[in-house]
Amino acid sequence: MHFYKLSGALILLLLYTISVYSQQNEAVTELSLGVSEVSLVKATSGVVTLQLKQREAGLSLETSTSDSTARLLISSVVSEQPRTLSARISDGIVPPGTQIQLEALPPNVNFVGNAGVYSNPIILDNVDKPFVTEITTCYSGTDLSDGYSLKFTFSLNADRSTYGSIRASTNTSVSVTITLTEAI
Repeated sequence: MHFYKLSGALILLLLYTISVYSQQNEAVTELSLGVSEVSLVKATSGVVTLQLKQREAGLSLETSTSDSTARLLISSVVSEQPRTLSARISDGIVPPGTQIQLEALPPNVNFVGNAGVYSNPIILDNVDKPFVTEITTCYSGTDLSDGYSLKFTFSLNADRSTYGSIRASTNTSVSVTITLTEAI
């Protein structure tokens, strides 16, 4: 009988111990999470110099000259609408008989996300014109070779009748403003 009492006491003690150890406490913390909308651009070039030069007697000036050393870095986090890169001449005047075109070239492998849809080269004037559309969440990186390569082309107008209005000049300064905006 003593054995049964001792066994019963041990079983009760074991059940009590399991019951004590199986108690648990919980605390709940609520988190409010968010991601900020981001729209940042930065040009990484100094002055881009483009000059049309004489070829030889009896010929016109070079028809065009290009430079694609300028880079455009970008960080974009969209909430809904994709974004558009547009450009315009914000200061200065393109010499008569000539024009400036801009074209974005695809970024290098460091680019993460959707770089968008590239347009054909745009002729710059004082009105914003899109040159990359449908940009969503992305970032370009910050190295010297990162971002969109911006190809600027300085050329004679296609209309040959404006050739007579060209005048020799040096250091004609033109500023191009690039804007990253929500698509309309």
